[in-house]
Amino acid sequence: MVKYRQNMNHTTRENLRGGKGTLDFTHIFEGEEVEKTRLFAVITVQPGDSIGVHPHEEEGEAYIILDGAATVSEDGVDHILKAGDAEYCTGGHTHGLVNHTDAPVTLLAVVIN
Repeated sequence: MVKYRQNMNHTTRENLRGGKGTLDFTHIFEGEEVEKTRLFAVITVQPGDSIGVHPHEEEGEAYIILDGAATVSEDGVDHILKAGDAEYCTGGHTHGLVNHTDAPVTLLAVVIN
């Protein structure tokens, strides 16, 4: 399947998972377009904004940093991830993300059922 950027849905979410700020989403694939996947989106996080710490039980979520840097908390341990780095959370573990820099960070987020 090929999908052009102009055909992708763009949304914003405030205080995602108890985090701070308004995050911009570009939904690359949605719903029935991709099986076994609940979210497949590029997220832009502005300086100081965050995705709150949250658990994943029956599904997993990957963060792949595309541009910039962010602090990712995984089970209470902070890691600084830069462009090209990735994190995956599943099986009752927790994670969250904070843009600790003075520039926007973009990441690919994929939630797999």
